[in-house]
Order: sequence, then C-alpha cells, then structure tokens
Amino acid sequence: MLLEGKAAVVTGGAVGIGRGIAVALAENGADVASLDIDAANNAETAAQVRATGRQGIAIDCDVADKVQVRRAINSALQRLGRIDVLVNNAAIYADTTLTGGSYESQTHAYERSIDICAMGSYYCATAAVPAMQAAGGGEILNVITEHIKEGHLMTGGAASGYDCAKWVQWRQVETWAIELAEHNIRVNGLCMGATDTPMLRAVSVAAAEAGMRSSDVGQAVINILSHGSDGPSGETFVFGTSGTPRAQSLEEIAALAPA
Repeated sequence: MLLEGKAAVVTGGAVGIGRGIAVALAENGADVASLDIDAANNAETAAQVRATGRQGIAIDCDVADKVQVRRAINSALQRLGRIDVLVNNAAIYADTTLTGGSYESQTHAYERSIDICAMGSYYCATAAVPAMQAAGGGEILNVITEHIKEGHLMTGGAASGYDCAKWVQWRQVETWAIELAEHNIRVNGLCMGATDTPMLRAVSVAAAEAGMRSSDVGQAVINILSHGSDGPSGETFVFGTSGTPRAQSLEEIAALAPA
C-alpha cells in the first residue's frame, strides 16, 4: 500500500474534508492522528480510521493555540512513533464584513480566521517538521481554496478573513517548499471549489449538494502523495472549482495522479 508504515496528522479532522482525508490516508495504509476541538465527532473519525485496520487516534486541539498544537503533535509522535504526512485542513468560515455586527464581533471573527487557518498551519508545520526530518522526509499539504486563483470565485466581504488566511497558506506552500527541499519534505496545496461539508452547508445547501464529496478530496490527497519524494513541491493544485459537475471534478482529481 502507498502509505504502509507511515503516520499522518490531519487537522480539522472531526467532520467534512478533514474526515474524508483521514479515512483516505488510512485506506492507503497510514496510521492517522486527527486534531480537532470537536471531541465527539473527532472520536468518530478515529473510529472510522480504525475500521480500515489502521491505528486511529483523536486528539483534542485548537490549532490556533500554539501550546495546544505542540502538545498535540508531541502526543501524535509518541503514540504513532513517527510523522510522515501533515495535512493542514482546519479552517473557519466566518462573517468578517466591515459593515456587519459590532467592532468586537467582527474583529474576533477575523482574528479567529487568521489564527486557525494561517497561524494554525504554521504552528503545526513547525512542530511536525523535526519528526519528518528524523524520518528522512515527509509531506505537508495545505488545504486552501480556489479563491486564491485569479478568475475564480471570491467570497467578498462576508468571509474576507477566510480568504486572506488562505492567501497566507498559499505563500506558506511556496516558501516552505524552498526551505524544506534539502530535507526531502514536499509541500503542496489543494485549491478546490465547493465540497459538501457542514461548513459549506451552513452557508449554502445548494452549493454543498452540487459540489464534491469529502472522499473526493481525500482521493486528491492520495493522488498527490503518490508522486513520492521526487514529485512536485511548491504547487497549488486546482480541481473541482465551483460550478464544475462532479463527474468532471473526479476526472480532474484522477489527473493529479502520476501518469
């Protein structure tokens, strides 16, 4: 199997895309630690991972808290023995309009957007990279969005905090790829459109039902990882953009695998 003997950490793994990725990694041989603040659903993700025959652990963690992140990554390393793959998926989609709510509510929403998406991925990568170095290499994947790509859907002011945080994750991919190349650690990003998740359903049920499934994104992760240590790094892969029929999205996902 592709990831036999490997261990992965997935943030925001309790539901949606995070769960889809965690299960896909396990189905391809990886032991998986899922980090999330949603303990009940995170425990279910770990159970689904274990149902594949792999080790699955649920770790309570707010990735916006660097102390919690360090503790969680250390726990994952101790319990799984190694870390080969880190998927920075945790995110929040909150109203950060300048004209809505109160000063307190809007600034808090913006801070949480940046802290969870941008700072969280930095904290997790900083904590996990030493383990990858010890293992001789690894993979970091930032789950971003099509919004960062010119000509693609923009959320507008309603979620400017989300989009700005995703732009940070894009630059993280590019700069980390350069820094970590000598350590045999690949860094890439996923830039996809609508996917049926609880977060999207809270915004638009119609968009969620017309989009990809979380398992589809899980397969995209596997296809990118399947390139191995000599594969591309510093790339942001675009697939399944908003309005794309799911059948076409699946073809685009299949094209992410090595020829």
